[in-house]
Amino acid sequence: MPQVPNEAKIADVEFVLADLKAIYEKNIRLTPEAFEFLEKNEIDQDVYEKILATEGLFFTKEMLDVLLSRQDKIPTRPVTVARALAFRPEAKEFSPSFKLIGRSDITGKSNCTGKIEDFVAHFRNRFERVSAILRRRISEHGIATTKQLKSTQGSKVRLIAMVTDKRATKKGNVLLTVEDCEGSAKVVLPRETEAYKLSGKILNDDIIAFDGKNADELFICDTVTWPEIPFAREQKKTERDFAIVYLSDLHFGSRKFLEKPFQRFLNWLNGSEGNEELAGKVKYIIVCGDLVDGIGIYPEQEKDLIVKDIYKQYEMFDLAMEKIPDYITVIAAPGNHDAVRRAEPQPALGEDLVKSNVVRVGNPSNVEIEGLKHLLYHGTSLDSVIPAMGGLSYEKPEEAMLELLRRRHLSPIYGDSLIVPEERDYLVIEEEPDIIHMGHVHKNGYMLYRGTLLLNSGTFQDRTDFQVRMGHHPTPAIVPILEAKTGKLSHINFMGE
Repeated sequence: MPQVPNEAKIADVEFVLADLKAIYEKNIRLTPEAFEFLEKNEIDQDVYEKILATEGLFFTKEMLDVLLSRQDKIPTRPVTVARALAFRPEAKEFSPSFKLIGRSDITGKSNCTGKIEDFVAHFRNRFERVSAILRRRISEHGIATTKQLKSTQGSKVRLIAMVTDKRATKKGNVLLTVEDCEGSAKVVLPRETEAYKLSGKILNDDIIAFDGKNADELFICDTVTWPEIPFAREQKKTERDFAIVYLSDLHFGSRKFLEKPFQRFLNWLNGSEGNEELAGKVKYIIVCGDLVDGIGIYPEQEKDLIVKDIYKQYEMFDLAMEKIPDYITVIAAPGNHDAVRRAEPQPALGEDLVKSNVVRVGNPSNVEIEGLKHLLYHGTSLDSVIPAMGGLSYEKPEEAMLELLRRRHLSPIYGDSLIVPEERDYLVIEEEPDIIHMGHVHKNGYMLYRGTLLLNSGTFQDRTDFQVRMGHHPTPAIVPILEAKTGKLSHINFMGE
């Protein structure tokens, strides 16, 4: 019997047996275990016929077991991607133009050893870079450090510091403990001030500008200012007419992966389904994390997996990427389900995992596409920011994304999310992005704020048992597409009937 070549992890090989050849010619992709079982065992002809009549992108050994044991439950049939003969995509007529901003990506640069010195250097770097943004904000008051406050007694000044504690006083005011590089101070937000009205949005580890006066051992604050982004910013557009597709949370390998909707998406890209004109403009696709469902991400995950080998999950991803037209550039960052370290910042996925022609970047990363500055971040910190601040919810992820932008930091609450204390804090938003793309929460959302487009690209995974228990309502198979020349954002729903 012939051997499956090592480089062909999913059996895209020259079949010898007529039945296997028929499967191959139908563009059905067998996993190695399914191929080996069919090759080495005598299988009834009706089983082959049922394989040829089923639906789905892939056919696994688990699906074969279902056919052999309970033939009334038939997995789904792989549908060949149809390429419209008359499809003439505009995006095919020009070369891609993008660049990766290396200083924003941890890939190949991690030097953290976990020592106390690493934490000190990390927080100092965060403070210096975020406070520099605040120092550029216009203020009618001079800036003082915690060490200089005593010498400013009675004068109005601005104090830039990091919040380390927040509590209510007996008189109903808010008392903060703050620190800078020179020391610490107690800041009071009196009930009658604007600062008090905003106190519900103040998070631990926030770096904020406090305007007020020093009185004995307390700094009495009347206004607070976050780093923010400038007011006078227009939405940036491009001269060239092309489109960018935003994806995240595909979760290949999950039983809840939506094969049919993803197949429709691939068909649309190839001009055989839906809006052909818009599909023909697509030049770039950005995948913002959770390419696969992973292994051991949460207890008893195995029962939710249809493919339990991490390498085979990425092979499924690669096969899907191969069906995307070759003139489209695909850029992919990892998420918390991917096979890189769980703590952020995360390096790019290795070549041993993603072997298709995909541009691999870290999480977070900055990518400039035809002049549009993209900040890519999977969005794990949304799980800490949403419950920590009143008024936020998983139903509107763009509002939580806005709070991260206003703080100029992607994961401001240290300790709630896994963060590696690298000497440089890669989660600081140093430059104003034109587009911030996140995923993680499986919920579409978007907002244009001071010229920056914030968008969450949803998922291609159906609602999970965990989401049901938590009351989350995902928006699967809804794909955002940005037309770069006009700034128009469209959403296409590939769920079908």
